[in-house]
Amino acid sequence: MSNKLVTGIALGAVTGAALSMLDRHTRETTVRKVKHFMIDVQYYASNRQEIVDKLQSTASSVQSMYSTFMKDKDFYLEKINEIQELTPQVKDIVLETKEVLTAGIEKAKEKEVPTESVIHL
Repeated sequence: MSNKLVTGIALGAVTGAALSMLDRHTRETTVRKVKHFMIDVQYYASNRQEIVDKLQSTASSVQSMYSTFMKDKDFYLEKINEIQELTPQVKDIVLETKEVLTAGIEKAKEKEVPTESVIHL
């Protein structure tokens, strides 16, 4: 059964590729890309050291990005932990501030002058 599945997938891919080649723009683009690919293959076949150098450069770049990411990750995790520790303290400060302001508003309401005693000129 797996042979039929693989065969069906391969036939579908070949059929899809053949049908897409009916479009002129797709055909021209594909031919151009294949030509560039072949030129690159020939170049790197004769200049193997250059591809080795590029691979080493890419590998060192990836390692550098990984180490930077790991350092940044540690920094951000540390900051997240600090925020988690500060959150209850900030919550308490906000609640205390709310209580003080609410008490001040209540006192101000108690001291309001009745409107009957105000003289309008």
